[in-house]
Formats: sequence, C-alpha cells, structure tokens
Amino acid sequence: MKDNFEVIAGAFEKAGIDVATAEYSITAYSLNTDLSFKFSNRAEFLDFLGLREPDDTKKIEKIDASFTDQGIDAANFFYVNFYQPRKIIEM
Repeated sequence: MKDNFEVIAGAFEKAGIDVATAEYSITAYSLNTDLSFKFSNRAEFLDFLGLREPDDTKKIEKIDASFTDQGIDAANFFYVNFYQPRKIIEM
C-alpha cells in the first residue's frame, strides 16, 4: 500500500490540500471524487495518517468512534472521503 500512499499524496498536492489539515469522513462507499480512497483496514489508514499509539491515542480514539458511528468493521475495507477544511465565518 505504500505505493498507493504516493498516489494519494499526489492527489492531495494536485488539489492543493494539505493532508495534515484535511477533513474526512469514513464510509462504506466512495463518493467518487479525486480525494476518495479505499483502505484495506484500520491499521493501513492509521499508517497513512502516520498515527501511532500511545502518542496519538486521542486522535485514534476519535477515528475508532467514527467506525462505530458509521457501523463499519475497521478490520475490513472502507473508504475515506477527504475534503478541504471548512472555514467558520463568525458574524
């Protein structure tokens, strides 16, 4: 999958979005956008994000909660649909 990580990084570069600041949703389906990617399992996704326990425990817990909320089995494939961070406009 490391080769695929390079393809994904290229898609982010082309879109002008920083992987570190991108927002995403974990789903059982692809949104068929240039920033929708299939991951084989939770470990592969965490590896892509560069997250490791115990340093990133809080971020990993948030991701795990997303799997639970969506009813997705993290041991099997899923899609991650990335998008540009939303800007909040204060009034």
